[in-house]
Order: sequence, then C-alpha cells, then structure tokens
Amino acid sequence: MSELYEFPAYQFRYARYCGIVERPSWWYRCRLWYSFLLLCTFGPLHVFYLAKAPLSDLMITCEEIMLIQLSATVVLKFSLFGSHHDEMYDLVEAFKSIQKCIEPHDEPRFVKCNKVHAKLVRLYVIGTTIVVILYELNAIVTSVTLSLQEHHVHFVTPFSFPFDYQHPIVYVLCFVHNLDSMMLTVFISVTIDVCYSEMATNLAIHCDLVRERFAKLDISADQPFAERELNKVIAYHRDVLSLARKMTHLFQASVFYLLLLVSTILCLLGYEFVMVNNIYKRAQAAFLAGVIIGQAVIYTYHGSAIRDQSINISDSIYGTNWYEATTAIKKQIYFCLMRAQKPVIMKSGFIEASLPTLKKILSSSASYITMLMSLESDA
Repeated sequence: MSELYEFPAYQFRYARYCGIVERPSWWYRCRLWYSFLLLCTFGPLHVFYLAKAPLSDLMITCEEIMLIQLSATVVLKFSLFGSHHDEMYDLVEAFKSIQKCIEPHDEPRFVKCNKVHAKLVRLYVIGTTIVVILYELNAIVTSVTLSLQEHHVHFVTPFSFPFDYQHPIVYVLCFVHNLDSMMLTVFISVTIDVCYSEMATNLAIHCDLVRERFAKLDISADQPFAERELNKVIAYHRDVLSLARKMTHLFQASVFYLLLLVSTILCLLGYEFVMVNNIYKRAQAAFLAGVIIGQAVIYTYHGSAIRDQSINISDSIYGTNWYEATTAIKKQIYFCLMRAQKPVIMKSGFIEASLPTLKKILSSSASYITMLMSLESDA
C-alpha cells in the first residue's frame, strides 16, 4: 500500500513556508534565517512594549505576558528544524525503515493512522487560521472605530509595538510583520505537533505489535526454531526502544516548555475572555485557548498511550510458555521481562507527558484565573 510510506502524512509541506526543506537551496536557507529572526524579534518587541505599558492595566500586562510565552514556545519548536534539522529527518527515516519489521496484515493500522493525521492537519490549520483571521479582523474593526470616533485616521495592529506606527508606510510594515509572524507560528505548530502525534501513534502501534508477537511465541523445548523466532521479536523490540529514545531526546525541550507554560497561557486567556467586552477579542481568546488545549492533549494523550502500550509488553512476555523452554531461552526471556517492565516515558525534566499531567495543568489554570479575578476586584 503506497499510503503506508506517506510518512509524515503531509510530508512537511506546511514547513516550506518557513524555509524548511530536507535539502535546502540558497533561497530556502535565506527564508529559514529570516523566519527565525522574525520569530526571535517578536518576544523582545513585546517585552519593550510591556516595559512601557502602565502596570495598573492588568489586561494589557496579561495579554503581553501570554504573547511572550507563546513566542518562546514557537521559537523552541522552530529550533527543532533549525539546530536539529538532520536529526529530525533522520528520525523520520528511522520510522520509515522500521516498517520492514511489520507483516502485510499489519499495514492497514499504519495506513489508518496516516489518514487520521492527514485529517488532523486540516483541522489544525483551519482552527489556527480562524485565530489569525480574528486577530486581523479585530485590528481592522478597531482601526475603523477609532478613526470614526477621533475624526482622523488611526491605525491599530493585531499586536502592539513599543513605538509609534501611525505613519502609513510604518503601519503596513508592522501589519505585514504581525501577519507573517502569525503564519510562521501556525505552520511551525502544525508541523511539529502533528508530526509528534503521528510518530507517537506509530510508536504505540509498534509496541502493540511487539506485544502481540511475544504472545504468539511458542518457545517450548521441542520447537526447533524457538530461539530464532524469539531473537526476531527481541530485535524488533530493541529497534522500537531505540526509536523511542531518539524521539524523546529530540522533542524533550519543546514538550517541557510547552507543558510548563500551558497552565499560565490558559489562565491569561481565560482572564481575557472573562474581562473583555469585545466579541472579537472573546472569540479569539476562546479559539486560541482551544488550540493550546489541543496541543497539550496531543502531547499528554500520546505520552500515556506509549507508556501503557510499552508496559503491556511485559505481561505478554510473562504469558509465554517460558517454563517449557530451554535454559538458554529462559535466560533471554528473563532479561526481556526485566527490560519490558521499565515503561517508555515521554518525560523532560520534572514534567511527564501524560494525562494526569494534563489534569493538573487544567486545574491549576482554573486556580490562576480565580486568583487574577480576585486581584482585579481588589484593584
């Protein structure tokens, strides 16, 4: 089935907008550096704007802090293709090469995974594009409203700048800067998050296949090919574990900072949703919160799935007829069982990507929103 080898499901096509290709030409290299510098300037600009803004305006402070955190997570995701370009494409090739270990009747599971993630890409792009449109629409509506109220042209950009941008040429440059940075954020997030999701799903499927093959083994002493079949399954298991280590090492920084900042980002978005009266601002806060929660679900759900599937292998090993095997095979089974009892954990630092972590993130976000609301009422 040709669909099996379309991995990832969208072949990084959205990352081309950011200058990311497997074998970049001089044009793509220039675009890559421009994209990186543009994303890097986004955070400092908002830090300067926040320094100039009055501290008494809690709404502006919260929105700027949220945007600074978002820009930091996007820069980290972008660095996966910047500083780890070869490692990323090597990991993709490793996932493709391990397909040689599967049987023909197992292919539909991977084809289904590919089709699901192709749909996920489209939904992700639609959701994030709606957020971009709402930011742009809010800026345009605000510009028109202020211009009518003040009886002269007044420009408003989607994101604020720490300098005067009311000159038409400066405004156009700032507006294009905002639009391009938002498009870069969308395409980088789509590429990294869905790529992680598809890799993690493939990894969980491979773990389940290892479990099934251990369960089917007949390693009794009277089986002439018992040791050979056992060694094939052990080799497959070893390749899957090696793949998991590479994947964890590559994504650990982005997973750590994303899950670390999600609770505060959701808190600030929730506070903005409650406090503003502008329907466009409320809509963009709601859609952006949905995208952020979706990102957290991608990493935590798949972290729990990989952990569960990897630990199930030990039960399958213990369920073999090892008691009927030769002494040499019993030793191999013992070491396999010892290793399989150590689950594959998608962890970075002190944060584990798992569903209990997601529950803690959402509960802490609600607590932070309550705290901000109390500060507003005190003020």
